[in-house]
Amino acid sequence: MVFRDRFEAAELLAEKLKDYIDEKSVVVALPRGGVPLAFVISKKYQIPMDIYFVKKIPSPYNPEAAIGAISEDGDIFTDEKAKLMLNVADQYIDELAQKKKEEMRAKRKLYKKEKTDLKGKNVILVDDGIATGASMFVAAKSIKNMGAERVIIASAVAPPEVVTKLKKVADEVVLLQTPPDFIAVGQFYQDFHQLSDDEVIELLSL
Repeated sequence: MVFRDRFEAAELLAEKLKDYIDEKSVVVALPRGGVPLAFVISKKYQIPMDIYFVKKIPSPYNPEAAIGAISEDGDIFTDEKAKLMLNVADQYIDELAQKKKEEMRAKRKLYKKEKTDLKGKNVILVDDGIATGASMFVAAKSIKNMGAERVIIASAVAPPEVVTKLKKVADEVVLLQTPPDFIAVGQFYQDFHQLSDDEVIELLSL
């Protein structure tokens, strides 16, 4: 299935999430792509919405290839196999992680969104699609560390092999599809433009 855009995917995902919503639910988006989906879910069920930042840690040899990820609270996930194969030094990861944390702090300030206290909450963690799962993994792990009662990972699409990894850190994983021919998230959207900061700020203010 190919979605028209993130809003169409959001409507379908919201319907699939109806049994997971309760009075303790909060929907949390991974910006920027997850924001339209979280917005629709928040409005449909009248539950609070927040964002949670995670940045990929790229390979020193290929900026497009992630060797890990860091959350805005400093939790780091590294692909140890890739790290060993590429002979990446711990110092490189530590230095880049600090830089990414500063970038995330600046983004939250730009978006004017105070962090929600997620302790005891039923957190629905949303993105428009999941590729390697590194960002979603570290986000779920960080939110669990904050004391969330439950973490439900929800997304439009993910490759089947990633689901097993995500189930290790989430109570539930809710997906619209897990195609075996997955190459990239964008192949499942007609409109998959990169959201601007202005688009995100507008949705967060509505």
